[in-house]
This record gives sequence, structure tokens and C-alpha cells, in this order.
Amino acid sequence: NNPKIKDILGKSKGQPKKRLTHVYDLCKGKNICEGGEEMDHKFGVEQPEGDEDLAKEKGHGGCGRYQPRIRRSGLELYAEWKHVNEDSQEKKILLSPERVHEIFKRISDEECFVLGMDPKFARPEWMVCTVLPVPPLSVRPAVVMQGSARNQDDLTHKLADIVKINNQLRRNEQNGAAAHVIAEDVKLLQFHVATMVDNELPGLPRAMQKSGRPLKSLKQRLKGKEGRVRGNLMGKRVDFSARTVITPDPNLAIDQVGVPRSIAANMTFAEIVTPFNIDRLQELVRRGNSQYPGAKYIIRDNGDRIDLRFHPKPSDLHLQIGYKVERHMCDGDIVIFNRQPTLHKMSMMGHRVRILPWSTFRLNLRTRKQIPMVPGRDQDFSMKGTMDQLERRL
Repeated sequence: NNPKIKDILGKSKGQPKKRLTHVYDLCKGKNICEGGEEMDHKFGVEQPEGDEDLAKEKGHGGCGRYQPRIRRSGLELYAEWKHVNEDSQEKKILLSPERVHEIFKRISDEECFVLGMDPKFARPEWMVCTVLPVPPLSVRPAVVMQGSARNQDDLTHKLADIVKINNQLRRNEQNGAAAHVIAEDVKLLQFHVATMVDNELPGLPRAMQKSGRPLKSLKQRLKGKEGRVRGNLMGKRVDFSARTVITPDPNLAIDQVGVPRSIAANMTFAEIVTPFNIDRLQELVRRGNSQYPGAKYIIRDNGDRIDLRFHPKPSDLHLQIGYKVERHMCDGDIVIFNRQPTLHKMSMMGHRVRILPWSTFRLNLRTRKQIPMVPGRDQDFSMKGTMDQLERRL
């Protein structure tokens, strides 16, 4: 019934995060828990003793107590009252996770909606960890060292610490240990759980291995350029590609790209043996993989693959029509040239290969102005993939 709440709900329709911000701005200036405007007005008017509606409204009013400020110190929460009490001292108490969980459980579904939460999917008490899921072994595989020794993952070590301190806490509670001993066990358990999730929390010491190396927590495995999301899920790793630095070469045509010989000897093009090219491909097979230009593999018509790198005498192998030869890259092969970031399809364009010495990709100076790849003036890294199928060339 509060008109200010109604106004917030109207302004933030479909924007729950904005709604929570408005509610916070409305409440942050309140120092005393008091009722709304309509209820305060009715409380000032004398009502008959048997009025049940008034009693019901009084039950939903404020308690009249001063509201504390919540401060965080490490992993602990403190409630502070700035008003001076009877002893002329500021009052400060520790909020335990159990107390916070009980407070959150008393928030109704209607109040959750006002706070910008969907009670079906995000109850406030769910933000307090009561059960710790144990990740499977596929998330924390053990590394087999020399012999039969196993080096366990960081998460496994941290889970072992959590189990140990949890059992110790249970024993101390059953044996009636002192309150400060139980409080220290609770702090240590909270520290182990927090550092398993994030080992870079401000105000907390890092959990270390015996060697002094910080443990790699769940957050460190997910975030960053080399994390699970950007490094593995979104980062693409493909075969038949190479990467090096771009440098200019005015002697190249605008549709050519200079490729280092070391890259050309490593990347292959699958060419089908026909009556027109069998002699040329037979010579490449004879040269093998150790000489450029040569070949790496022969694929027979039944699918058998012969690796020329390990064949003792490649010259003894005879090609037949229909075989495939994965030969080294040569002049005139068509490749896709890309410069990251790949913002649109024109960032990847086709070029004809020209084998050159040294170790950088070469482009004509005019190419920078005529194509939308826009390599920078500094030494950008580029990638290139061969068009290893004849259909792709066409």
C-alpha cells in the first residue's frame, strides 16, 4: 500500500536489478524501523478495542528499533549501531551465518518480488551456503607422477581440509569444548570453503600448497583469458592453421600472401591422384617429408594412411589413381588469411600463397587500404588455414 513502493514497481517493470537499487535508495536513509504513512495515520486515531483490522495492521507495522549498519571484515559480518546507548558506547555484534539465514527465511515471497527477486528461482536464504556440493573426479583429476605416485588436484586437497575441520568441529561440540575453541573451528571451516571457491578474496590470506604456490580455486579456473570459458569453450583450436607476425612486402600482388618456408613444410594440402598429376605427386612422395617440397601422408582408396615421416624408403611406394597425397604447401595454393579480432566475415579473406624465406607472413602495402582486415601498423599476429579440399577452392 505504500505509494513510494508502488512508484518503484511502476518505474522498474521488467528491470529487477533497477528495482533493487530503488528500494535500497529508499531505505538507506531510514534509521528507525517504523510503519508506512497510512498505518501511522491510523495509529494516531483512537479506534474501538474490538477492531480486528486495526490489530492486523498494527502487526505489520515497524518495531520502532534503531536499524544497524552492516559491516564486513574478512569473512565476518558485524551489525553496528551508531546511536549512543546507555553506556555511551557504540553497540557492535557479530552476525553469524545461522542468524543471517534465519532473517532471510522470514522474507515473504511478496517482499522478494519488491526486492527484484523471483521467489521461484532466487530466494534470499539460498545465498547462504548450507550444503557444499563435491565436484566429481573429472573436475579434479589426479596427476600420475613417476612410478605409481599420484599428485592430487588442488581442489582435492582443499576438500580434504574441509572434511578434517568439519569432523573436528563436530567432535568439539559433542565433547563440550569452550566457546572460543568452537568459534575458531567455525572460522577455519569458513576460510577453507571460501578459498576453495575464490582464493583471491580481499582481506584474506591465500591458501597455499606446501611448496608455497597458491591453490587454484574454482573461480581462477573459470575466469580470465586462459580460463575454462574464454580459453576452452570460446577459444577455437583447429588443425591446418598457422600463426605468426605480419610484415609488409611491396613486391607481392594484392591477392598474395607470403608464407615462411618452415610453415609451408609443416602444413599440407590433400591432392587427389589423377592421370595428369601422378608423376608430379610421385616425385613429391619420393622426396618424403624431410625435403621441401615433399609430402607427409599417402591415403589409399580403402582409407589406409601411410606416414612418410616414418617410412624407411618412400621411393618404394607407388601411387595409383584415386589415392590422396597430403603434400607440402606450394606456390599458388589458396588459403584463408585472418587477423583477430574477427569482427565480421571480411576479417577472413582468401589469398594465393607465395613461399618466401624468413619467418613472417607478408602482405602488400596496398592491401591494408583496400581490404577490410585492417592489420595495424604494429606487428599483429595473424592466422591462416589451408583450403585442403578442392570443393572449398571453387
